[in-house]
Amino acid sequence: MRRYFFDIHDGYEVIDQTGRKCSSFEAAKSEAMSIASGHASDPKMLNTDGGAIIVVIRDGPGNEVCTIRLVFSIDTARP
Repeated sequence: MRRYFFDIHDGYEVIDQTGRKCSSFEAAKSEAMSIASGHASDPKMLNTDGGAIIVVIRDGPGNEVCTIRLVFSIDTARP
């Protein structure tokens, strides 16, 4: 299994120093999607008017191999 690193950018930058072993690149993408959706499900992690949660996947040598972007917006109807 290869080790992948998952850096989170959501207004703050969290650089993964430990990484996680994944059975495949597809499994790493699934892990990144899970991380992004986990942040999106926590209202404390979201801006009041929307934004984006970005998870950058890096491989063992540190190369960026994939970027997952979860973009959201909040539109309030005004009478």
